[in-house]
Amino acid sequence: VRTPLFADGVNVDTREPAVWELPGEQAEKWKMPRRSVLSNLASQQNLFRVFVSLTILTGDAKYRQAAADATRYAFEHLRHECGLLFWGGHAAMDLVTDQPIGEGRTGDVAGRHELKSHYPFYELMWEVDPDATRRFIESFWHNHILRWDILDMNRHGTYHPVPATPWDHEYVGGPVPFAGNGLTFMNTGSDLFYAAAVLRELNGDARPLLWAKRLAGRYADARHPKTGLGADNYSTLTPDRMTRQFGPEFGDRFTEATVTSLYGNRYSRAAICRMKLFERLGPAGEEFKRWAVEDLAAYAIHAYDPADNCFWATLIDGTRLSPSDRKRDGYVESRWLEKRPATGIHFWAYALAYKLTGDELMWTMTRNIGRGTRLGDIGPDGKAAPKLNAATDNAEPEVLFGLLEMYQATKRNEYLGLARRVSDNLLTKEFHGGWFVAGRDHLFCKFDTIAPLALLYMHSALHKPSARLPMYAAGRSFFHCPFEGKGRTYDNDVIYGRLRQAPLRSVPPR
Repeated sequence: VRTPLFADGVNVDTREPAVWELPGEQAEKWKMPRRSVLSNLASQQNLFRVFVSLTILTGDAKYRQAAADATRYAFEHLRHECGLLFWGGHAAMDLVTDQPIGEGRTGDVAGRHELKSHYPFYELMWEVDPDATRRFIESFWHNHILRWDILDMNRHGTYHPVPATPWDHEYVGGPVPFAGNGLTFMNTGSDLFYAAAVLRELNGDARPLLWAKRLAGRYADARHPKTGLGADNYSTLTPDRMTRQFGPEFGDRFTEATVTSLYGNRYSRAAICRMKLFERLGPAGEEFKRWAVEDLAAYAIHAYDPADNCFWATLIDGTRLSPSDRKRDGYVESRWLEKRPATGIHFWAYALAYKLTGDELMWTMTRNIGRGTRLGDIGPDGKAAPKLNAATDNAEPEVLFGLLEMYQATKRNEYLGLARRVSDNLLTKEFHGGWFVAGRDHLFCKFDTIAPLALLYMHSALHKPSARLPMYAAGRSFFHCPFEGKGRTYDNDVIYGRLRQAPLRSVPPR
């Protein structure tokens, strides 16, 4: 009512907005209200892509205007003086008090700054306010990079002023991994190099792209020389918590910088992000594509098991791991070492890699994962007629994106037809009572759900193939703070994963 901001989600039965709740002692500790109506702009970037896509496809300006109005208000009212927004994994706005809330309050600053594979809609932000967008990206780097000479960085950022020349630092590089003061998680690292690379495209300044390549290159430099596998980090802590836990069995072979994809990012979202940067930048982004495809090739060779369509947890030297390797308590949980099914996000990554390279291994992986995700046989190569499963029950939006990549690569209508089937399944699974929810019995609609954007991409492929919809680089969103007396908890679990006790009422949305 008071602002153009959106709530993050809504109870589809009561029409009340999603609320973050804390007991009194936790609310006092974090200096947060006991009940907050969440408005996390980082959890609305895909919603804004949907709005802009609707304007492109319908010609009605009101959708884009709503996204622009919310973004403009955020720049004017929800921004720290250093340029960072109050958003992301540990900070948001409370629509009741119009105040920032979040975990990790320092003085009058609420929450830590954190982005992890969010990949914001910088193009819209730039259209609304170029200077504020530039300042945000500069502050993002300044407040997460701990040492520019070796690119030691941390996923949690501070809210400190930015120097007048934010990109003028000496870079030395040097060997990786190194013992650093932060942890160089690729989910945040990819957000950093994505932001800097997009900034170069927006304002033509070559310096951000140079630093983006240096940062992305650190992950490539830390790969094993024989297997080509890399970890989610190119640095370790001292003492290393994983060496303490696994040292008796593995010595110094099991560290933050030698275990692959514990966090499920490098070989899925970060790979897609890098390849989408190449699509955006063209030849100037060639390294991003090359590093992503090299990663995917190593993961296919050393971690993928076609027998069950799963990936092994491994060390970067190729050693395969299992829960039985966890002999003692510590940071790494047993379930993190289980084999993980290849899902739609992997199908999309390999399909995109094939589209960009024509590489036979990328096609083989797309074919194998397609079989494992009930899509049928996409064919022995990109030319022979596929034998697709027209009755598939797959309803993953990432599979839909992957099929559209395959259609673009081959121009075979069979892949577009299968994409229509997946689109129908997605509607059947997630669209109920006028809302997109995770399933029929889920109680909350998260407005940042990716399903409607995937369906708009499908509509465009069918009816307006020349339309250029906003770039989506596999970003996701979440809020991660203490909740209802628990420790750190994700909104995607405790709110948007919540099931109703009674059947869904058929009420059209207001």
